[in-house]
This record gives sequence, structure tokens and C-alpha cells, in this order.
Amino acid sequence: MSYNHSFHSAPQASRGMIFTPRGPPRKPRQSGFALWVGNLPPSAGIADLKDHFSRDATKSIESFFLIAKSNCAFANYRTEASCTAAMHRFHDSRCNGVRLPPALTHSESPDSELESPGTPTIVRGPPANPLAKVEPGPAVTASKCLRILASFFILKSLTSQDLDASVRRGAWTTQVHSEAALNAAFECAENFYLIFSANKSGEYFGYARMISPISGDLAAARSPAVSDHLSPAEGPQIIHTPATSTAPSGRIIDDSARGTIFWEAEDVIDDDGSEWKEQTSNDLSVEQDLGRPFDIEWISTNKLQFFRTRGMRNAWNANREVKIARDGTELEPAAGWRLLRLFHGVGS
Repeated sequence: MSYNHSFHSAPQASRGMIFTPRGPPRKPRQSGFALWVGNLPPSAGIADLKDHFSRDATKSIESFFLIAKSNCAFANYRTEASCTAAMHRFHDSRCNGVRLPPALTHSESPDSELESPGTPTIVRGPPANPLAKVEPGPAVTASKCLRILASFFILKSLTSQDLDASVRRGAWTTQVHSEAALNAAFECAENFYLIFSANKSGEYFGYARMISPISGDLAAARSPAVSDHLSPAEGPQIIHTPATSTAPSGRIIDDSARGTIFWEAEDVIDDDGSEWKEQTSNDLSVEQDLGRPFDIEWISTNKLQFFRTRGMRNAWNANREVKIARDGTELEPAAGWRLLRLFHGVGS
């Protein structure tokens, strides 16, 4: 579901409060090529099932999403070819003595099980990219800066639940050491775009425009606040799984309190042996070093998988691929404009 989002109608975050709410269940990593499997034996656990459907697909399997209440699951593969091969390979196969009938399905099928009506997808038109002089380098100071058309930063979140909460409230909180750079860019740019991704999600969550500077008392912002999330004991459990004879290393996300459990590969490996790793933030340091909330306007929450940005590089980050970025990495404007257009299905 999508609709045009009005910032003024969105709930706003209160100044001085840090929100750590839980949003809808997180979705497993997927590239759009899913194999539906029914008639799963109740005795088969997700660890056994991911091993079974990783057979001869160690480098191409991405995730395995179990729907226990329906005795079915979705095995997600990186490419259409690997998914089709898996369908033929596992046709009439048996797991724990039970015959499994796999079938190809559309990429939206796993999502439909996880979709939450409380966090709609935001889709607005892509921003205009008029011909403009390219800035010589990243913004480093907010004093007496030359006014530029746009700036682009990559921001990382520990979880997609925090991003869902940001969409509902129209606010974000970054790390303290990133605040000065964000404020400098906000002061110097006519439009300041923030492109978000959750750690180890394998995709960009969406992008927003920063509409207020970061200000206020840091001590007050760090004071305890009432939140609307479940207790830690009720939160999702992350169980790391070592590589087996058939499956790559990965992790099980067990959020049984909300009926979600899936496994996803830790890293995606290309056919040439190179790893598709994203740079992630240290969980502990992020949690302890959050700063003050500021207002943002979400423009799109269309998901953009990293494989769609293959070959796109950031000249302001040692010419690395754009997906290789830490929290607070600034994008060279040409790469930033191109990335934004991909959220709207423009370009490749």
C-alpha cells in the first residue's frame, strides 16, 4: 500500500525524548525470487529447513521465512535462475519423511504475511535534479558556507523497527559525533536528504529530508523517557548460526511474540567470490552515544536492495560502492541524485 504523505499531518516527536519503539516485524532479506513450500512437518525446525533448502545453493540462498501457523514457508534466493533451479531440485523432495511441494511465487508473497497497516509505504515523486555545479567536496563546517542545491548523507539504524517509528513520528536521532556534520550540511544546503538503511538488512529502507537543525540540551535528550515498545524479554531473539555443509553462516530472528521467525544469510557472496558486505555500526556504541532528536520529512519508504546499486560509487568515500558506508557518510551529489531516483524506479 502506498500514499502521498503530508508532513504536517504526521505525529511529531517531542523534544528531549529518545524513542526506542518496536514497529512491525522485520522482513527477511530477499531479492524478489521466492519459493513457496507447503506441507511442512511440524517436527522440522527452521535450522533444519534452511539447511535443506540451501542444498546446492550455498551462495545463492538469502533467507528462509517460516509461517508455522500455516505449515508453510518461503525460501528466498538471489536470482531467478537459482530460484527456478531450487524448485526443480526440491520437487517431490522429503524432509523428515514428509513430501514437500515447492512452487515459484511472486516476491510480494512473503511481504504480505509481514505487512503492517500501521506503517504505510510512503511514495512521493522524485526530487528534481536541475543542472547545477558539483560541489568540490564534503561539507565540513557550518560557518559562512556557500549555499548549495543539495546534500546527501547515509544514516544507519540498528533495527528497521526504529525506522518504522521514525516514519510515524517524523523525527530521527543520530549519534552525537555525527551531529555537527549534519547541522553543517543542513545550513549549507537548500535540500538535505538522508538515506536510511538498517544494519544487515541488505537494502535501503527509504529516504527523507531534514527539516530542522539538531538543537536542544543533550543531557535532557538522554534522560529516560516512557516508550511504547515491548520489554526486552519479549523482543526478538537473534541466534547466530555457523556455516553447515549446505548453508552459509547466518542468523535466526525469532520474534515469536509477534508470530515471526526467519533465517537469513549473514553475508551475500558473489559468483566471483567477492563478499557483498555492508558496513555496520557497533551496536553498543550506537546505543550509548545517541544525541538529540530532529525533524525529518519522509519522501519514500520504497525498499531499495543493494544489488540494484551495483557499480554505483561514492567519490567522497574513497570511490567505494555507495552501499559501503558508515553512519554519517556523505555522498557525492551525482551519486546522491542517482540513488534517490532509484527509489522511484528511475534508472538502473
